[in-house]
Amino acid sequence: MTVQTLKIGKREFMLVPRREFERMAAQARRQVEQERQDAGDVAECRRRMQEPGGTTLAELHRKLQR
Repeated sequence: MTVQTLKIGKREFMLVPRREFERMAAQARRQVEQERQDAGDVAECRRRMQEPGGTTLAELHRKLQR
Protein backbone atom coordinates (compact mmCIF):
# COMPACT_ATOMS: atom_id res chain seq x y z
CA MET A 1 0.00 0.00 0.00
CA THR A 2 1.45 3.33 -1.03
CA VAL A 3 0.59 6.06 1.42
CA GLN A 4 1.19 9.73 0.76
CA THR A 5 1.10 12.45 3.35
CA LEU A 6 -0.21 15.91 2.69
CA LYS A 7 0.35 18.87 4.99
CA ILE A 8 -2.16 21.71 4.96
CA GLY A 9 -1.29 24.39 7.45
CA LYS A 10 -0.40 22.62 10.70
CA ARG A 11 -2.56 19.59 9.96
CA GLU A 12 -1.21 16.47 8.30
CA PHE A 13 -3.39 14.17 6.17
CA MET A 14 -2.78 10.72 4.70
CA LEU A 15 -3.87 9.74 1.22
CA VAL A 16 -4.60 6.08 0.61
CA PRO A 17 -5.85 4.30 -2.51
CA ARG A 18 -9.64 3.89 -2.79
CA ARG A 19 -9.45 0.10 -2.63
CA GLU A 20 -7.46 0.24 0.61
CA PHE A 21 -9.85 2.82 2.07
CA GLU A 22 -12.85 0.63 1.22
CA ARG A 23 -11.15 -2.37 2.85
CA MET A 24 -10.50 -0.38 6.04
CA ALA A 25 -14.08 0.96 6.06
CA ALA A 26 -15.50 -2.56 5.70
CA GLN A 27 -13.30 -3.78 8.52
CA ALA A 28 -14.50 -0.93 10.74
CA ARG A 29 -18.14 -1.78 9.95
CA ARG A 30 -17.57 -5.43 10.87
CA GLN A 31 -15.92 -4.39 14.13
CA VAL A 32 -18.83 -2.10 15.05
CA GLU A 33 -21.31 -4.88 14.28
CA GLN A 34 -19.33 -7.31 16.45
CA GLU A 35 -19.28 -4.80 19.33
CA ARG A 36 -23.07 -4.38 19.03
CA GLN A 37 -23.52 -8.16 19.07
CA ASP A 38 -21.28 -8.45 22.14
CA ALA A 39 -23.24 -5.73 23.95
CA GLY A 40 -26.48 -7.54 23.14
CA ASP A 41 -25.08 -10.82 24.43
CA VAL A 42 -24.01 -9.18 27.69
CA ALA A 43 -27.44 -7.57 28.11
CA GLU A 44 -29.20 -10.88 27.49
CA CYS A 45 -26.91 -12.65 29.96
CA ARG A 46 -27.61 -10.06 32.66
CA ARG A 47 -31.34 -10.29 32.00
CA ARG A 48 -31.28 -14.08 32.26
CA MET A 49 -29.29 -13.90 35.51
CA GLN A 50 -32.10 -11.82 37.04
CA GLU A 51 -34.78 -14.42 36.21
CA PRO A 52 -35.84 -16.62 39.10
CA GLY A 53 -35.46 -20.38 39.00
CA GLY A 54 -31.91 -20.57 37.76
CA THR A 55 -29.27 -22.74 39.37
CA THR A 56 -26.39 -20.90 40.99
CA LEU A 57 -22.82 -22.01 40.48
CA ALA A 58 -22.57 -23.06 44.15
CA GLU A 59 -25.69 -25.26 43.84
CA LEU A 60 -24.37 -26.82 40.66
CA HIS A 61 -21.02 -27.52 42.33
CA ARG A 62 -22.78 -29.23 45.27
CA LYS A 63 -24.82 -31.38 42.89
CA LEU A 64 -21.74 -32.48 41.00
CA GLN A 65 -19.89 -33.39 44.21
CA ARG A 66 -22.56 -35.93 45.19
